[in-house]
Amino acid sequence: MIQSQLHSAKREELARLQGVHQSLFSEINPLHLPEVLSLIGRHHGQGELYVALKSSIAGVVSTVNRKQCLQQQRAYHKAKLEAIEAEIAAIEAADGDVAQVASESRSSKRRRA
Repeated sequence: MIQSQLHSAKREELARLQGVHQSLFSEINPLHLPEVLSLIGRHHGQGELYVALKSSIAGVVSTVNRKQCLQQQRAYHKAKLEAIEAEIAAIEAADGDVAQVASESRSSKRRRA
C-alpha cells in the first residue's frame, strides 16, 4: 500500500477510482515529509521525487527555522572571512619579511663595497 501511495501515477489512479481529488502530501505531518521524500527518491527515482516535492514544498518550507538558518550562514561566513583575513595577514607578513631580507642584503653589499 505504501509503495502505491508513493508512486504519483498509481496514487492518481487510485484517487480517481475513489473519487478523491486531494493531495496525499497535505495529510502528512511536515516533520515526516523529509523521510517520505527520501523513500520516494530511493524507490521511485528523480521524476517521482520532483512530483512529490512540487506537491509538498509548502510543508517542507514550513519546517525550516529561517532565523536560525540565517544565523548559521552568518557564523559560517564570519569564520570563512576570519580565515581569509588570517591568510592575507600571513602573506603580508611573509612579503614584509622578504622585503626586509632584500633590504638587508642590499645594505650588506653596500658595506662590503
